[in-house]
This record gives sequence, C-alpha cells and structure tokens, in this order.
Amino acid sequence: MTDSPAAARSDHWLRAIVYGLLAEVATIITIIVIVRIYRQVIAPGQADAVYAAFGERTGGIVGIIGGTVYTFLMARLLTRRLSERQLAHGVVVAVAAIALSIGGSLAGHRGLPMGYLLASVLKLAAGALAGFLAARGRSIPAV
Repeated sequence: MTDSPAAARSDHWLRAIVYGLLAEVATIITIIVIVRIYRQVIAPGQADAVYAAFGERTGGIVGIIGGTVYTFLMARLLTRRLSERQLAHGVVVAVAAIALSIGGSLAGHRGLPMGYLLASVLKLAAGALAGFLAARGRSIPAV
C-alpha cells in the first residue's frame, strides 16, 4: 500500500517543522559546548559571575550567527530533496526555529532581548535562501 500524494506533502511540512526545531537545538547545544569548554579548559577556577558574563556574550553571538547557519543548513538539507515549494518549506524551517528561540527566551529571560529580532530576521533570510537555491537548482536542466 502506498501513501497518497497529500500524505507525502503533509509529511514534508512536518519535516520542515522538525528540521527548524533541530536547527535551534543545534544552536543551543553549540552554546553549551562553547561555555563548557571555556569553563573547564580555557579559564577554570573563575568566579561564577565571569562564567555568567561569558555565557551571555557567547549566547548573543552564537545565537545570532549559529542560529542563522544551522537554519540555513537544515533548510538546505530538506529543500534540496523536494520537487516543489522549496521556498515555502525553507521559510517553515526558519519559522519553527524562531518559534523555539522566542519561546525559550520568554521562558528563560522572561522577555525578548533585541538580539532575538536580528536573529529572527536572519533565520528567515537563511531559510528563504536555502529554499530559493533548491528551487533554482531544480529549474536548471541537466546538461
């Protein structure tokens, strides 16, 4: 028994959401790993305030740059496998990553730092770019 085309399409949308969540989880893991390496290898024995400040700076930088890169990579991974609606799927990957990011910020920071606005815009651009590149690659005939 084969799946219907409608079920296959809805599966792609669900995958886009999962890939977006994975992009944000990868960003969080990267921040944690960098902070741990700093704390245990680079600067052991510092005051907790030093580690907290380093974590804030690292989160701000890696959250923006890493979040954008991971969103692009996950959107690219998904959209290059699709035959249609690549741009929309790339945007959905970004929206899912943004939703987890903002939800985590509201839960953890009890607010939304301004860096999250920039990170969100960059994630949207990254997801759209990945989808655009996938769509453009599909439209070029093989020689």
